[in-house]
Amino acid sequence: MITGQEHETIRQLTRDFCRKELAPYVAEFDDKEIFPAAIYHKFAETGLHALGLPEEYGGGGSIRALALMTEEVARVDPGFILSVLASSQLFGYNVSRLGTSEQKERYLKPLITEAKLGCWALTEPEIGSDAIGIKTRAQKKGDAFILNGSKTFITNAPIADYFIVLTREYGDGIEGGTAFILERSQPGMELGQPLKKLGHRTSPTGQIFLHECRVPASQLLGRSGNAFIDMKHSLDLERLVFSGIAVGVMRECLDRAVQYSVGRKQFGRSIAEFQLVQEKLAEMATRLELVTHYAEHIYQLYGDGKPIHFEAALFKYIGAEFCVEVADRAVQILGGNGYMREYFVEKLLRDARLFPIGGGTSEINKLIVAKEVLKGTR
Repeated sequence: MITGQEHETIRQLTRDFCRKELAPYVAEFDDKEIFPAAIYHKFAETGLHALGLPEEYGGGGSIRALALMTEEVARVDPGFILSVLASSQLFGYNVSRLGTSEQKERYLKPLITEAKLGCWALTEPEIGSDAIGIKTRAQKKGDAFILNGSKTFITNAPIADYFIVLTREYGDGIEGGTAFILERSQPGMELGQPLKKLGHRTSPTGQIFLHECRVPASQLLGRSGNAFIDMKHSLDLERLVFSGIAVGVMRECLDRAVQYSVGRKQFGRSIAEFQLVQEKLAEMATRLELVTHYAEHIYQLYGDGKPIHFEAALFKYIGAEFCVEVADRAVQILGGNGYMREYFVEKLLRDARLFPIGGGTSEINKLIVAKEVLKGTR
């Protein structure tokens, strides 16, 4: 287990790696919309990619260390860390929590030691927020299952080696969902071309098509019919961990806005001296501080093994909305330069716009918060 004394070391290691190995190429990769696979392999050699995974398989086993790493990488390229987390947390963590010992050896170990990539496939062309309404079906035939359906907006789908695919095996409610681990060479599974996106362009997003896809029972993940119940835990963790990307974006936007406003001269003085610029900086700093301190509260709850359903939804909601606001203010402070790609805040604003949508929309997270409040537990 990583101790508190090692957290700053991890932050500095991540910062040094990103500045040297990733930052010089981000603009090019973003423009070409490609995931830097060679850099990911170098990143994996440091062990940073597996901080949230079990120690017995080579992971770091620390949610706080994972959060620190996430923030630092997000300051350089939110897309890169989005793909890293989709692999380690949405795929790897679920295998570590639900998988058999054989599945962990076959899929989790290579994810950590060989820099294999995973993904988690829930969303479908006609199903987004209504997760239990998915249409992809699993039919048991002998010692195998036959899968038919399609998935879309799946992070890492175009580049993944392994896939967790959620299906409906029976019924129409919270029970009846079954998850499977699929491999890239799985007969009956086809992958679409990477989708063109506004932001996070270095994190490939794509579609998965399943037609009479035969999956051995040994690739069933967790208990048959229990996948939608397991999904709740996965979504809570996703909202907690992935919101760390938003925190990193906010911190980078604030730092760049401060640096620019101090150096930029208008009317014979620095624009940092203008009260309306100071107002924007104060708003940005306030939002960052609120989100950062609330994150510490949730990490403590999670570390103590307590439920975080309410807290994760609230964190995801305020983190997403505040991130967009902070990035927008950074662009405004930089003015015309902020609108240009070479000043980077333009990219951060494009990347920020995903957060109120992915991993549960802001509207869905507000509904979760409201329902918990109406229960009288808050």
